[in-house]
Amino acid sequence: MNVEIKLITEDVIKAVSGILINGDMGISFKGISTDTRIIKPGYLFWALKGKNFDGHDFYKISLEKGAKGLVISYFPKGFKIEEMPKTISIILVKDSLKALGDLANFWRKKINPIIVAITGSCGKTTTKEITYEIVSRFFDATKNMGNYNNLIGVPLSLLSIKEGTEVGILELGTNQKGEIEKLSKIVQPQISVITSIYPSHLEGLGSIEGVLEEKISLFKNTHPDGTLIYNFDQEILRKQIKKFPQNKISFGFNPEADISFQNLSFKEGKIKGSIIFKTKIYNLEINNIGKHNLLNLLAALAVAISLGIDLEKIIPILEKEIIFFQRARFLNKGSHFIIDDTYNANPGSVKASLEYFKDLASNYQKKIVILGEMKELGKYSEKYHREIGKFVSEIADIAFFIGETTPYYVEGFQFYKTKNKFYKAFNSVEDFLENWPIKEVLKKEEKNIILVKGSRALKMERIIEKLLKENF
Repeated sequence: MNVEIKLITEDVIKAVSGILINGDMGISFKGISTDTRIIKPGYLFWALKGKNFDGHDFYKISLEKGAKGLVISYFPKGFKIEEMPKTISIILVKDSLKALGDLANFWRKKINPIIVAITGSCGKTTTKEITYEIVSRFFDATKNMGNYNNLIGVPLSLLSIKEGTEVGILELGTNQKGEIEKLSKIVQPQISVITSIYPSHLEGLGSIEGVLEEKISLFKNTHPDGTLIYNFDQEILRKQIKKFPQNKISFGFNPEADISFQNLSFKEGKIKGSIIFKTKIYNLEINNIGKHNLLNLLAALAVAISLGIDLEKIIPILEKEIIFFQRARFLNKGSHFIIDDTYNANPGSVKASLEYFKDLASNYQKKIVILGEMKELGKYSEKYHREIGKFVSEIADIAFFIGETTPYYVEGFQFYKTKNKFYKAFNSVEDFLENWPIKEVLKKEEKNIILVKGSRALKMERIIEKLLKENF
């Protein structure tokens, strides 16, 4: 990634506690790059070591493309300091990844925007996008792009915030213990959001308690005078929140939440309901974004309230102007309606997709679920696959399960011994595509609904591609 930012060598040295081994303190940079494929002349090349690459191996390429400096944590093979031009700053650090976070924290303090940090097992990206859509109508705001939510992406996103920006909205992700702790110390948020706590990345975090401990570290590192926003519907969060001294705003469907949705109805692609905040009631009618996404909307509204934005001004914008971000795509193929939700899959997100599917499915003849396995659940994998399989049997007429864990999906699906339910299991997406059982259950004259959901590792978007090519 390239980040356009004006820095001098002295700034970088002070921020990262580095050692200048070549060049001088006055050499300036037009930006920072971690990728020699896109680096621009005048940029500082930041050599990062990853699982599949080591940026140190490409230092020569960066210089050939006009880099004005290098940040390295060791001398790469073939590196000779005596051969380096004195016009190139070379900064040696102990750990180039940590140093990137240190520079981002330096920049955060220098420009001093209000930082909103969002994490959670599900819904963090949607919440970030909705929050930005609302807040940017009232403040000069920015957000991190795409999936730049890890120890590389968050610092680069923070460094890309321009001077004069009032609010930075940052999504923080994790798949290993301690990552949220590190990220929250880098961004130092004034407003923090935990959207939900569900079993996810259990191979790295161990258990649902491990997930909670990881996510809750965001609240520990929020400014003492800041605001904590949390999902009141989850008892696991309600219990934890009491120990924090900051201001708090809870959201949920539970009427005891500070801001809640009540009197919900789903009609003709629309959602109607009442948002209740304190003693005020705000009636709302928007496109059907799914009940689960209403929680993300409430979290975003809680952020807006924390920033002093009046809900009276927001509600008309929600109804008329904002196009709600959703990861799922909705596709029509003949008389069939397809929900493409192939982005990711953990127990929380799968259940949310299935509940949305259930809300939409009442007017369709066949309800078909194509479900891939959920990754990174460790020793809890069997348990959660059985639970989801059981839920699928409650709402789907036909189910196709894909992946190594399909036996547990099947066990759950068969739990109720429901008649007139059909399923098949496949070891892989390739196996599913080769056999293509869809042709056995779909007819042109029928009006059916199909949900395709699975972990990114399975690349289930290939199923969507084939569905759209089918002649039915």
